[in-house]
Amino acid sequence: MRLFTLKTDSMKTAMLILFATVIIYGCNTSSKDEIIEFIPGTYVRTGQNEFGKEFDTLVITIQNPAAKEFKIQNRWHYIRQVEGEANVPEYKVKETSGIYNAETRLLEEAETLDHYSFDVKEKILFNGTNKFKKIK
Repeated sequence: MRLFTLKTDSMKTAMLILFATVIIYGCNTSSKDEIIEFIPGTYVRTGQNEFGKEFDTLVITIQNPAAKEFKIQNRWHYIRQVEGEANVPEYKVKETSGIYNAETRLLEEAETLDHYSFDVKEKILFNGTNKFKKIK
């Protein structure tokens, strides 16, 4: 009878440890934010209308990890069309910064207060109606 009691006690102890482990892992709220890890990279967008072609590139790098601050570089290239002929291309480079808000899951640009949202599965950045594809 002693052997049976010993096995029962061991099983109870094992079940208690297993239950406690499940509870601890279930209550773990320090899961990583997949969006903040996804943000750094290069995003591209192209557009065309009757006035010309537009090429947009956003390069986002981490600037201050503790503050969730990112450097945002926007490289813009536009080829204006006049009467079917392409004019000399126009180029602009703008650098700014942005802060990631973990509650809203948005990156807010400091100067214009534009909000960038992210679709991690599709590898897409949204800036309003503009849709950028992540290439690296």
